[in-house]
Amino acid sequence: MQSITKTYLIDTIYRMINTSIQLHRQSKNNSHYNEVYPVATDEEMIDFIVTIPYFDIDLKDFLLGNVKEETVIISQSWEIEFIKKCTAWANSYEWLEGDEYYLSDAHISSLMRQANCLSLPY
Repeated sequence: MQSITKTYLIDTIYRMINTSIQLHRQSKNNSHYNEVYPVATDEEMIDFIVTIPYFDIDLKDFLLGNVKEETVIISQSWEIEFIKKCTAWANSYEWLEGDEYYLSDAHISSLMRQANCLSLPY
């Protein structure tokens, strides 16, 4: 078990989405961002967290700073699962295409029902 911060998890997500952020921007006709912002912006990070169907609401609230806790105690297997789920979403058609249909509440809800949502380990 190890204690990690919200910042550590956010940095992990940044690394995951930066590998495909250019494709995501192209689908939204925001490819001009690539010249000004070579890495994901804070808004894109928030969009990623809000739309990822593999995290439950408590984990999303933790990542978005909507709760008081700044640290959490996790196992190595939880961290590995976190990385897998971030990678899966960062490379998913839904995230890369990012249009309104694929990010609609109905579509995301159907993905959430199919997925095992990761939750905070406490």
